[in-house]
Amino acid sequence: MPSIPHSDILLLFRMSRMDIRKRYLGTLLGSAWAIISPLITTGLIYVVTIYGLKAGGAVGNASYVNWLISGMLAWFFVLEILSTGINAIVENSHLVTKIRFPLRLLVMVKVVSAMPIHILLMLILMLLMAVQGVGSFAYWLQLPYYFLCATILTLGINYLTSAAQVFTRDIGSVMGVILQALFWATPIFWRADLIANSKFGFLLYSPFAYIITGYRDSLFNGLPFWQRPVETVIFWITALFILFFGMLFFQRVRPHFADVL
Repeated sequence: MPSIPHSDILLLFRMSRMDIRKRYLGTLLGSAWAIISPLITTGLIYVVTIYGLKAGGAVGNASYVNWLISGMLAWFFVLEILSTGINAIVENSHLVTKIRFPLRLLVMVKVVSAMPIHILLMLILMLLMAVQGVGSFAYWLQLPYYFLCATILTLGINYLTSAAQVFTRDIGSVMGVILQALFWATPIFWRADLIANSKFGFLLYSPFAYIITGYRDSLFNGLPFWQRPVETVIFWITALFILFFGMLFFQRVRPHFADVL
C-alpha cells in the first residue's frame, strides 16, 4: 500500500469529521442517531429471536444479549463502511476534476468516519461487561487486531465498489443484495456450532465470519487469534488480495472518472 503524505493524513481526518456532520445534518437528534439506530435494530432482533423463535439462552461464557450485541456491533461497523463507501466517488464528483486532489482519500474517509461511533459503542459494551464481571481484559487487548481486520477488508471492497459505481449505478443495488445475504449467512445472531459439521460449514470461513467470531473470542471466549491458524491464513489471503486488486482497479479506471461524471 502506498504511503500517505502527512498533509493528506490531516486532510483525511478533516474530511472524515465533515462526513460525520454531513450525514446527520438537518436531523433533530443529530449524531445521536448513530447510536440509537443500531440499538433499535439489535433490540428488535433480540425480541424476535427470544420471543418469536424461542431461541437464546447462554452462549458459551456469555449471556445471549451480550453475545448478540457484540456480533451486531461488529457487523454494523462493516455495514456502515460498505454501504456508504459505494458512493464515495459519485457523491464527490466536484472533486474528481481537481487534478491534484488525492481521490483515494474519498474512499478512506468512509472507513475513518465510521470508526468513532464503533469505538464508542464497543467501549460502552466493555464497560457494561466489566460491571457484570464478564470477560477478561487481557483478551480484550486483541480487539484492535480484529478492528484492523475489518478495516483492511472493507477498505479493499470500497476501492472496488466505489470505482465500479462511477460506471454503472447498478453496483449499489447489487451490493445491497449481497449485504443482505451476508447478514443472514454470517453468524451474527445464530451460533456457529449449529452448522460447523454440516454442508454449510464453509460459511464459517468467510472473512466476515472471521471478524464476528474474533470479536466474540476476544470479549467472551478468551481465545487468541493465533489459535485459529486456518481461519487466520484464509482471512489474510482473502483480505490482502481484495485490497491489492481493489487498489489496482481503482488506479486503472481513475483517469476515466472525470469523463463519466
